[in-house]
Amino acid sequence: MKCPNCGAEIEDGKLYCGQCGTEIQIVPEFEPEVENRIDTTLSNVATEIAAPGETALEELAPQEPARTLRRKKSGLFYLILLAAMLILAGAVAAALYFVPAYQYDRGVSCLEKQQYDNAAKRLERAVALSPNNVSYLNRLSGCYYAMEDWERARQICQRTIALEGSNEEAYRRLVLIEEKTQDYEAISRLLADCTDREIRNLYADYMADPPEFDPVGDTYYEKQNVKLLGNVAGTVYYTLDGSEPTQDSQVYTAPIAMESGSYTLKALYVNRYGVSSSVVTQTYYIDVNVPDAPEVTPESGEYAEPCLIEVTLPKEGEVYYTLDGTTPDQNSFAYQAPLWMPAGYSTICFAVISPGGITGEVTKRQYTLNLHPVLNTEAAQNQLLLSLRSAGILSDIQGSVPGKSGKNRYSYRYPLTVNQNNYYLYREYYEETGGSASSTGNRYVVNYISGECYRIEQQADGSYKLYAIEPTTQEDGSAG
Repeated sequence: MKCPNCGAEIEDGKLYCGQCGTEIQIVPEFEPEVENRIDTTLSNVATEIAAPGETALEELAPQEPARTLRRKKSGLFYLILLAAMLILAGAVAAALYFVPAYQYDRGVSCLEKQQYDNAAKRLERAVALSPNNVSYLNRLSGCYYAMEDWERARQICQRTIALEGSNEEAYRRLVLIEEKTQDYEAISRLLADCTDREIRNLYADYMADPPEFDPVGDTYYEKQNVKLLGNVAGTVYYTLDGSEPTQDSQVYTAPIAMESGSYTLKALYVNRYGVSSSVVTQTYYIDVNVPDAPEVTPESGEYAEPCLIEVTLPKEGEVYYTLDGTTPDQNSFAYQAPLWMPAGYSTICFAVISPGGITGEVTKRQYTLNLHPVLNTEAAQNQLLLSLRSAGILSDIQGSVPGKSGKNRYSYRYPLTVNQNNYYLYREYYEETGGSASSTGNRYVVNYISGECYRIEQQADGSYKLYAIEPTTQEDGSAG
């Protein structure tokens, strides 16, 4: 049999077309001989059922032509047969009403035709008949999603996940729904309850898991650098004073150094959508030997002449110092030999850093060095340039070097005392035409009282030797 609508072949016993869903109306066809036999049978039945003493219907009725009588009998038969077929069709329809697969197939057919209301009714019936079928539920939630009925679609997806916690289609549709309503908190809660790692990884950007600590809080006997790890792109905020972190707190950018004592570290993670995790807390106790503050001479105070600052070296560890008043670390200046006190006001901090990386107590010195010079540093530098030009080392006081395209530059370092005379120290650099500069290794001093200029070298024992500035052999004419 073929479908009267689309022409597709229909299997025997089917009451609807599997291709387009059209219901099949079964109307029997009769041959004339069969019709005559039915007429005869009906006539005999009518005669036999006549009451005693009564004449058969044909005899009592006015005589009509036989053909007219057959037509009336045939019409009666068709009416009876049609009624029977209607009853049968109703019975079949009633039976199919309770077949979930049939309702589902019809719902899918309507959904493909974008007949969403009819599709929803069919799919709702299929789900009612088979409430735990996640395929039916997913199709129904998809229908409501297409209808933009977000609340019903959300409820069906949640029901699906309750039945099957790893149903990716339900999670995907729920995420899309919450995205449309911009409820990113709901997405984060949804994924926090998900036990399927693959699904969590698929939507990791929406999650706001609390930060992880590496290492975790405990008692340690050496310095620790604690890392805070967020689940994906986002920001970690933390505090170390026991207060609750917020988005105004310190932003984690590098491991947190814990050297000695007790630390209460609290942290939270905020993802790219502004969703915050819960606050997590770890407590650390670092029990290590902290180096003592180094001994530094001279003491803080005012000085009138250059003097050396010396530090007593510890048995273990190294001394580091800063010139801006901050606490030294391993990136600061390493103390290797006595250093000259800077002119003017200065704050210098010294600390010992142990082999284990623990920074000890800080020794702070504040100095005021008032030299009362005749020449300031700029005037002394001009005096040096004149001396170098007179010796033929420079072509002019702008620093031009004979036979070279670049120029010499002179950088003031600090005041110092040599042979009971006070000087400014300058370091020489050669600057290329392109701007790059490198040290020549030459150092010069200028007496800031008399203006005398010398080349200076430090000896192996730490003392200094001065040489007169001459154009050829500068070692000649030693000044002491």
